[in-house]
Amino acid sequence: MHNALQDCKRLLHYETRYSYGMESSDRLRDARIAAGYETAKDAAVAMGVPVSTYIGHENGTRGFPAKRAAQYARKFKVTEEWLLYGKKPVDTASEEMGELISYARVLDFKELRLLKAMAKEMADTRDEEAG
Repeated sequence: MHNALQDCKRLLHYETRYSYGMESSDRLRDARIAAGYETAKDAAVAMGVPVSTYIGHENGTRGFPAKRAAQYARKFKVTEEWLLYGKKPVDTASEEMGELISYARVLDFKELRLLKAMAKEMADTRDEEAG
């Protein structure tokens, strides 16, 4: 490791804690705007973050640590994963539907009909309660 270039060492050291580059800064700016803050200064003041620090994070000249990303995510109502890495939240309904489909594949015809009838009954009950 001691023979590695300084830039490589820096990347290896900071990669797990910091998000660098235009992508995270673009997402930070988009989140701020979507949250209703017209300027970076407005957002920084609202969070109690030094204006120059926040502007550096948003324009991409400074990476931001995960702890700061958590603060930004809470304020702008986005996930930390999206802010740092662009990872979208998992749609739990789709995930559960996929799991149900995989279970249904192993059922025989009689069990599948029973499952379908139970699902219809549950949906009807839910509709009655909602209406």
